[in-house]
Amino acid sequence: MRTFMRAFWAAGILSCTALALPAHAASQQVTVVLDWFLNADHAALLAARYSGAFARHGLDVQLVAPADPGSPARLVAAGQADLAISYQTQLGMLADQNIPLVRVGTLIDTPLNVLITGEGVHTIADLKGKTIGVSMPGVDDAALDTMLHSAGLAMTDVHQVNVNFQLEQAIISHAVDGVIGAVRTYELIDLQQKGIKVSAFFPEEHGVPMSDELIFLAGRDHAHDAWIRQFMDALAEGANTLINHPDAMLAQTIHDHPEFDTPLNRAAWQATLPRICKQPALLDVPRYTAFAAFLHAHGMMTHDMPLEQYAIDPFNRTAVP
Repeated sequence: MRTFMRAFWAAGILSCTALALPAHAASQQVTVVLDWFLNADHAALLAARYSGAFARHGLDVQLVAPADPGSPARLVAAGQADLAISYQTQLGMLADQNIPLVRVGTLIDTPLNVLITGEGVHTIADLKGKTIGVSMPGVDDAALDTMLHSAGLAMTDVHQVNVNFQLEQAIISHAVDGVIGAVRTYELIDLQQKGIKVSAFFPEEHGVPMSDELIFLAGRDHAHDAWIRQFMDALAEGANTLINHPDAMLAQTIHDHPEFDTPLNRAAWQATLPRICKQPALLDVPRYTAFAAFLHAHGMMTHDMPLEQYAIDPFNRTAVP
């Protein structure tokens, strides 16, 4: 489900009908380009719409599913959208390329990436001599390298093959012994629901620094605009509504998007709830600094730059270590 794994995208605006809207019309239109088609990761956005939080803060928010997996950041950088949902794991590399984007908020504040292995692999050490499927090189290579080192292995101890976007199929068909780049609240659940026996290894438990999974990017020139603070306040209210009324928010989502009514989506909704960021604007400086150092150590960032050039809290607050 991550950016470089997107095989199937649906272009166009996702219309979300509010449960109750205030009498006054929203004055500021905000276009948010999603990271993928509508899914459980976007629950707080839906709750902010359904609860009327966006409207109360004077915002008319449109959610757009991109037709191209690489387009969200580019659209915002080009001024064709206001916000893009992206990944902290990609943020440093975008900054390294001098793309004028800034992190202004967080949607999912825990990692979702997972190394999934098939039968016969019960520890990372068991991967010696095994084949690992990847979709595209990048941060996942750095994560895999770190995880292997935690068990005394190196990248030369495994075989890597490009399985493109067919991570689940590669496991099911036994074409590989494991895959990296899958999502623990989606592909992992799907495999388990299909009765496939798998093991899961979480990068942050094997040496990879903690990171936010999904973040909001804005153009550098607009990072301090008032509407961004309004958006983050409304999103915080939406997250609170979601936590208090998860079943009602899911029911409304299914009402508006019947295709959402599947066992996988229902399970993903529940699994995602504890990962919803409750203070979306707040920037965890130690976390972002540590992950930037991780990217530098693995050659993913080549330029030294102050964190404030590519990640801010629009309210000028920071999380304590």
